[in-house]
Order: sequence, then structure tokens, then C-alpha cells
Amino acid sequence: VEERASQWARGLRRQGVETGDLVGRYLERSATAIVALLACLKAGAGYVPIDPIYPAERIRFILEHARVAAVLTEEALLAQARDAHSGRIVTLDRDWPQVACQPTTRLTRAETGTSGDALAYVIYTSGTTGRPKGVMTEHRSVVHFVSAFNEVCDVTETDRIYQGFSLSFDGSVEEIWMALAHGASLIVPPGDVARIGSEVGRLLNESRATVFSTVPTMLSTIDADLPTVRLLIVSGEVCTADVVHRWARPGCRMLNVYGPTETTVNATVAECLPDRPVTIGRPLTGYLAYILDE
Repeated sequence: VEERASQWARGLRRQGVETGDLVGRYLERSATAIVALLACLKAGAGYVPIDPIYPAERIRFILEHARVAAVLTEEALLAQARDAHSGRIVTLDRDWPQVACQPTTRLTRAETGTSGDALAYVIYTSGTTGRPKGVMTEHRSVVHFVSAFNEVCDVTETDRIYQGFSLSFDGSVEEIWMALAHGASLIVPPGDVARIGSEVGRLLNESRATVFSTVPTMLSTIDADLPTVRLLIVSGEVCTADVVHRWARPGCRMLNVYGPTETTVNATVAECLPDRPVTIGRPLTGYLAYILDE
């Protein structure tokens, strides 16, 4: 992964991607998509994730609004990518033979000029008006979040983290970087995996996942036990007491987290226990919470 991402980073630089550019990532969830993410950052660029299930009009709006320097895609999605973007398109699987000759060493910070206040990614949310808005997140914010959140999660190299969120949702930032930053394994399921509880439960058990981050609704539809999971993280919607009673148990911690995309993934955390009310908890280290009304 490290070597391929470094080769692609060099390939992107040769194709004209410069420090500070934004690169659209129009890919299904896969190991290739993780390599593409790393390649963008290694090249000094930020990434803009585009979910292929988005309507064509939304995809065109995001790519134009973000003024992306290039779009990374794969051959199966190339026709749709061309329809949405008239600029530079890099087809990762088809173009790999031309990139495979690049050095596998990573570009240095001196070569890219990347700094802590450079953009790591721009994630588009629906916004209160329904029109997509791009939330710009800097490297230093992601680094701080990963450090602060691991004070609670204690992820180590023995963990296996399931990557279940869409890459266009900031929950994926939690999954990907909590794994890669702490030497854990990242389990990337097939892009077409069914989004139903029984299928997800089967994949979690087959892959021996130890950390699973999801929404309470998904968790409530999983009928199988998850004996290898030591940490459950729920977010995105209200977590009910019934879900806590079903899943919080000795040997499996359950965390309820909250945070808007603008504050970099999660801002508060509460440990869920069957005999306690469910709350969004207290701020992570370095975060502040303001109570504005009753």
C-alpha cells in the first residue's frame, strides 16, 4: 500500500497535480480507493470524495465547485466520470502500467511543500438549504482528532478496524486513520456488499473485526453476535437505550459519539452502559462544547 501510494503520488505530480490542488476521487469503496487517498496526500494535494451513487447533477456541481485539478477513477466508472468532468481524468487500473515504473519511495515534505494547515480533504454535505456545501479540513485537524480519539479508543497494532462508511462521509476518516495511524489492520469489504445487518454481521465475524463504527440503526439490524468486536462506536443519529442493552457488555465497550463534519469527525464521546442514560458525553481533548439553550 505504501509503495503503490508513493508511485501514484509521483504519477500525479508528473500529470500536473501540484501542492494545494484538490483531486476528485470517484471510486467505489475498495483497497484501490485507500491507495488513491494516500496518493493524493503524498502528492501534496487534498482529496474530494465522490460517491458513485450520487446523482449526476450533484457530481458535476461538486467537481466544478471544488475546482478539482484531476479526477481519479477506475475503468468501470470512466464513462460516468467523463460525463461529469471535462478536465484531467486518471484511470487507476488502466493507467497503472505507466505508473509502475515510478520510484516506490515517498515524496519528501521539501518536495511537496505540504504543511499542517494544508487541506487534507473537502467533504460535501447536503447543507441546511439542500445545496451541497464543501467542508474544508486541514491536515492538523485530522492529526489532532486521531490523537485525541485514540485516548478513548486505545487502538493498537493488534486491532482490525472495519471500514463500513461511505468514503464521502467523514466517518470513513475515523476508520481509515485510526487504523493506519496506529498500525492496525483496515478491513475493506467489497464495494457491492449488501447494506443489511445479516450481511455486515457475517463479514465482521469472517474478518475477525475488533473495532466497528456504525449508526445505531445498522447495529439494531445485526442479529448475529460479534464475539471478536471489543469496541463498538455509534454516531450519526440518536442511540436508544434498547441498542445499548443489546450490545454493551463485558469485553465490548460501546461509545456514543457526536460531531459535525465542520469540527473534524467526532467532537464528544460518552461510554454507553445499560444502567445509565444515553448522552453525547463530553468533549474530546482539545475540543470545546458550548450549551446555547435548554
